Parts: sequence; structure tokens; C-alpha cells
Amino acid sequence: MTKELLFEHTVPTGLILWALAAALGVGLFSFWRYLPRTFDIVGLAVIRVFFIVLLGWCLFRPVERRHENEHLKPRFLVLADTSASMELTPQKKENSKRWNVVQEVLKQPWTNVLASKAEIDAYGFDTVLTSKLPLKEVAGLPVKGSGTRLRDSLQQVLDRYKGQTLAGILLLTDGLDTREVGEEWTAGPWPAPIYTVQLEPPDSWEETPDVRVLRVETPRRVVVGWKSELTAVIGATGTKGATLQVQLYEKDRLIQEIPTQISADGGTKELKFQLEHKAVGDFVYTVKVPPLPKETVLDNNEFQVSVDVTDAKNRVLYVEGAPRFEFKFLKRALERNKEISPVMLLQGSDGKLMSVGSSGDANLSMSHEQLAQFKIVVLGNMNAGTLGGERAAALVKFVDEGGSLVLLGGDDAWSPHGFEATHLKALLPFKSDGGVPREQRFTASLTKEGETHPALKNLAAKWTKPMPVLSIFPVSTVAPGATSVMIADDQPLIVAQRFGQGKVVAILSSSLWRWQLEPGQKDEYLALWDGLLQWLMPHASDVSALSLDLTADVEQLFLGDTITLTARLGGAPDAQAGSATVGVELRPPDGRKIPFPMQPLPANATAAKNGAGFSLAYKTDTGGMHTAVASMTVNGKKIESPPFSFFVKPFTPETSPLPQNFDLLKALSQTSGGQFCDSDKLNEVLSSIEIKTSREDRITYRNLYDSPGLLAVLMGLLVADWILRKRRSMP
Repeated sequence: MTKELLFEHTVPTGLILWALAAALGVGLFSFWRYLPRTFDIVGLAVIRVFFIVLLGWCLFRPVERRHENEHLKPRFLVLADTSASMELTPQKKENSKRWNVVQEVLKQPWTNVLASKAEIDAYGFDTVLTSKLPLKEVAGLPVKGSGTRLRDSLQQVLDRYKGQTLAGILLLTDGLDTREVGEEWTAGPWPAPIYTVQLEPPDSWEETPDVRVLRVETPRRVVVGWKSELTAVIGATGTKGATLQVQLYEKDRLIQEIPTQISADGGTKELKFQLEHKAVGDFVYTVKVPPLPKETVLDNNEFQVSVDVTDAKNRVLYVEGAPRFEFKFLKRALERNKEISPVMLLQGSDGKLMSVGSSGDANLSMSHEQLAQFKIVVLGNMNAGTLGGERAAALVKFVDEGGSLVLLGGDDAWSPHGFEATHLKALLPFKSDGGVPREQRFTASLTKEGETHPALKNLAAKWTKPMPVLSIFPVSTVAPGATSVMIADDQPLIVAQRFGQGKVVAILSSSLWRWQLEPGQKDEYLALWDGLLQWLMPHASDVSALSLDLTADVEQLFLGDTITLTARLGGAPDAQAGSATVGVELRPPDGRKIPFPMQPLPANATAAKNGAGFSLAYKTDTGGMHTAVASMTVNGKKIESPPFSFFVKPFTPETSPLPQNFDLLKALSQTSGGQFCDSDKLNEVLSSIEIKTSREDRITYRNLYDSPGLLAVLMGLLVADWILRKRRSMP
């Protein structure tokens, strides 16, 4: 270590020296000229000279710079698995618990050898990671964790030592990670070699017949009409070469079956199923494997996943009564519009609604929950009996909450037993005049309001000649707040109004489809519907742009595990997001609906970076498929997230009689540059690790002008000066 004296004063040196010399000169002259030369006076003069000298030293602001060259030891980490599976004993080797082997490993001489080369930091882990421990305390840790978070714990430790030099990592575990669904994560990269240990002989467990579905992977959200792939990984032991029939169910319906074989020595097999998504909705798929003869553990023979099938575009629902020409031509117009995804229902001969076209097997009851998936509903020629009271009430609520409704109507719909006889009467933009249509050739025209209305801008640009209609349903009055945008011979033909947060359009003719047959007027029909759909599509100014998206922190769950659900609120102003209250309703397999409040995440949390975030930690107590829906209410409007489903395996794998996962541990060691070895060889391997220490230059600075010692001397001189003056009765 070398030392160097520096001065950091900013005032010129000459000026400081001149001021000190002047102070000393004036002081000494005053003592010589005016005071007697006694012992006390001389002592007082010495004190003041010494004080001025020390004060001058402080004015120069002296600093001591130290240059040191240090030897730095790298870190060597020890991670010990304290989960309950470490207490398991193989059937063929009694009194040989995995934890006993760990304790023996920690007593080996390598601990002293490495301690001379590196700083050893130790940790225990199961579902959580402990704080840093002395190595000697690890062997005494309790071994009763309910799960193993191997990957998470390893990553947490490495995050703590990011930027530091690591000589290696000793991982004392059986490798049975109860959170991860695969082993791809072992590929790394890893910042240091990982050394893993064989805690039991490879053949120490009896191979009892057991087949299990290890994991199922498939896209959880797909677009209707797409095909997707479902991958199932099957594991088995004691098969004796038997053929396994791997079955895929959609609800209770068997849809695919693939035969496969797994070696009699045990192993895994990956199978792929092809899924077709013909309809919108939430679909639950179950992968099952029938049990082997004499198989006793059956809880792991199936796995469920939920797939949410949605449309990629704005969804429009068109519901028509008995088939008619209007349906034929409007169906074509909706299907050609690339900005929407239409779903069409048609009344069949039995009076029930059936889906047609690209909607596939959709079976929509038009409940409030289903209507919430659409932005526009077009309602055709249906009487009150066909529509039904519940559907009509759901449609009123749909519009009130921001949806758009087109009342296409017809003879049945505009009759006294049509829409007016249902809850839809509350949102009709006119009062009917008997429901009997007038039939002749009328000339349609835009009103002044219609010429500038955003829904008819496309049509107005193409309106080059009179547009005929052959029927019109007369009305007595237009409702206050409603607007006639198109008329026929002074009778309202298309009437629009706002209702609640939504919009309603009534078309009082059943012959607009004839525009498609008029020479040169096909474009006008398409322009009319394109403009109407564009205007009816809710915008941010009409409906709150808030949205909720629900996710989870894990893919694989066992009974008793904790899952953290995170809801992200998007599209909210800061003030609105800050005051939002979000809850989540959990629906276990037993049919219960359990509400929970969600807690706001800190503003810097990852889930909250692109919108306000909320979370809930939920400990599972029931196996099977669970569904969660987050919701919030803003300005009286309820906003819900799409359903999020997660499957809880109905058992706890931590105490299941499974052998040590040698493949995972070997992969970790190989990809990181470490070594997998048995406990007897471990001491030799770790003791022979070559660890290079590094040298680091360190420069430190120490202020000499504001040290406690110097300040104490200055204060002491002032006190001594005061005492001597008092003894001489001097002021």
C-alpha cells in the first residue's frame, strides 16, 4: 500500500500563505507590544499560534490517497434441497435417505480445501430460497418443504451474484422440480460450472407399474377456424412392453386416440394431436391414459387444458328468423367485410336457432355473457315468441353497456306481436303505426342529417341516382333524440339513436336487398352496410377502452401449490387506473364461485409497466380444472377479463416414490461445464478445482482536514485559550 498527500484547496496558495502570515504577525506583535512577558501570556501566545497553524492546514484541505492492491477470492455457491422428497428412502436400499447423503457430503474435506481458495456461500431451498448461511449450518436445516422450485431458486441465487466472479455451484438435490413442466431450461447459459451429485444408485427403486401424463402443451388462445397442435408427454415405468392407448377428450367426447409404447425400463414419449377450432368459446381438453394392470397410483393418469377460441376481428352476430332473401344478400355483405368476423344464426324448421357459415358448430343462447363477446348484433324478422323474453332483456342490457343493435325487422318483427311486445320496446327509436307495410315503388333519399351522418358518408359518395324500395313500415312518431337519416316519400326509412352507452339503428323496409339486383346499384348496398358497421362499431369515445387480461405465474400446479394470478388493466387513464378496484371470481371444479379482491402491484412491477396491475396469491385445495375471471366496475360499467383456466393435479408429487432425476442433473452439469458424480468421487472433484484469485487495484481517499481528532484539537485549543484568559481576568 502506498500513500500520497494531496491538497484540494481552490483558493490560490499564495493568498492562503499571505493571510496566515498576516494573522501570525499581527497576533505576535500584539502580544509583544501590549502584554507583559509572563508564563501565562507566553502560553496563550503559543496556543494561538498553534491554532492559526492548524486552521491554515484545514484551509489547504489536505487529502490522503491510498493505493492498495488486493487479492480477491471468487465465490463458490452451495445449494441444498430441503424439500420433503429428500427424506425418501429407495425400496432396495433401506436407511439411505437422500438427505443423509447430503449431510455426509458436507462433512468431506473439500469444504476446507475450497475455503482456502474461494468464499463459500450456502443456501437452502424448497418452495422458497433461504438467506445466505454459513456452510456448517446447512446440514441442520429442516427437510420438510412441500415442493421443489429448483429452477426458480437457482435463478434467484444467480441474480444475487450477477456481476461477481463465481468459481462454481454445488447443487445437492434429487432434481425433481415440481413447478417446471419440462427440462429445456437446463440448456442455460450458466455463468459458472454446476456440480451435481448422485444421491442414490440408479437401480435402487422398484419399477412398479405406473403411467402418467407429465405435461400437456397447446396454445391457450386461438382464432376460430384455425388448427392447432396439442402435445402430450407421457411417462411410464413397469409397462412390460404393453401398448398404451393415449386418448384425447373434448369434455366427455373422445375425439382422438393414439397408441404408443414405452420401454419396459421406463421412459417418456411425446405425442401430438391435431385440433380443429370451428366455433368460438372456451373448450376443455383432457388427455387420458388407461391404467396399467396392477397400477395403484391413478391420480396422474390424466391432464386437462382449456383453450379459448376467439375471433381475430370485431365480432358481429346476425340473427334471422325464417330464411328470406334479405338473409342471403346481407350474409354475403357481412362475409366480404374484412373488418369484422360474423357469426350467423337462422331459425330452423323446428323453431330453434342454428348456426350457419364460418361459425361452425356455434350454439349461442344469446345470454348476456355470450353477447358480451360481440360488438354489433343484427336482428332480423322474428316475433316475440321466437326471440323470447330472456334474449330481449339481454339485448337491452347489451346496448345499454355499449353494444350496437341493428333492427332489420320484417312483417313479424314490426307487427304488434314483434319487437314492441318484448323488452326491446324500451330502445325502439320510433312508435309503430300498426305494423302493416305499405308496398309500392318508393324513392329513397338522404335527409339533411343523413347527408352528413358518419354512417352514411360512404353511401352519399356513391349516391348518383334514385334508390328504390318496394316496402315501408309506417311509423306514427320518431322518438325524441332519434334521427331519421334516410326517408322514402317523407316516411322514415332508417332511424338511428343512442341508447345508454350504445347505438340502435332501425331499418323500416324489407326490400333493401333489391339494391343488389338493380343495375348499377350493387355498390350502394355494400356501401350502406360498410358505413353502418363502421359507425356502429364501438369506439373509445362511446365505450370505455378499459380492458382486463388475466395471467398466471406457473404452468404446472399440484394440490396445495400456490398460484399467483395477475390482472393487467389496459387503456385506463392514470387517475382511473389508480382508483380502480379489481376482483377475481374463482370457479373450482365443484361449481362454487369464490370472489377474491386483488391487490394493486407496485408501479414498477413488470405486469404493471403497460397498465395498472393487480395480483392474487391463491393456494389450491381442490384438484381439477379451475376457471378465473377478473372484473372491475368503472362509471357503473362492469368490465371482465376473458376466462383464464388452470389445471391442478389432484396429488402432491413431493412425496411420490420417484427416483432421482439423473437426466436433468447430468444435463445441468454438462451444459454448464461442471460434472455429475457420485458422493464418493465428489470430494476429489471439488478439491481439484483450479480457482484463480484476482488482484484488484483500489484507490481510496481520506480527508485530513475534517477528521474527529483534528476537530478535537482545535476545540481543545479554544478551551485552553478561554481558561488562561479567565485566570488573567482578560476579556
